[in-house]
Amino acid sequence: MSIDLAERSADILAHCLYANIATAQDDVPWNTPATAIPDSALTFYWSSWAQAVHSRNIAANPRAFITFYDSTRARGTNNLRCVYLQCEAGEVTNADEAEKAFGLLYPDETVDLSGFMGDGIKRFYRATPKLAWLNSLSEKELAPDTLKMRTEVSLEAIRAALK
Repeated sequence: MSIDLAERSADILAHCLYANIATAQDDVPWNTPATAIPDSALTFYWSSWAQAVHSRNIAANPRAFITFYDSTRARGTNNLRCVYLQCEAGEVTNADEAEKAFGLLYPDETVDLSGFMGDGIKRFYRATPKLAWLNSLSEKELAPDTLKMRTEVSLEAIRAALK
């Protein structure tokens, strides 16, 4: 059975709302859970308190690493079920992009950017993937000759599969 890696990645991204967003500042790592939603270009958006550790980290260092996975699956059944994304992240400062982020994250609400821009205490953030992988082995499948546990997946192919 051959599995299309881009299709599998797109399926995970379409069904897993929650991401782990890893950031760092001054070599101090930080990881936080957030609801992150991709647009059609595979740019991920989330909202957060502007003074949160990860928000301050992104302001100082745009490099981020994001994972999406189904945390309800049985242990040991994670083959090809976790998407890893090496990203560049930043605060959304443009009102049009903030409106787009609001629509993705709060689709049933009337757009109100007052809490997310200017004097608002929250902000929208974006992450643009640079590289993507799927995990290709479960820990139960590790062997002394294992060289890697992830398989690179084309970002263009994931974008096409999401459409």
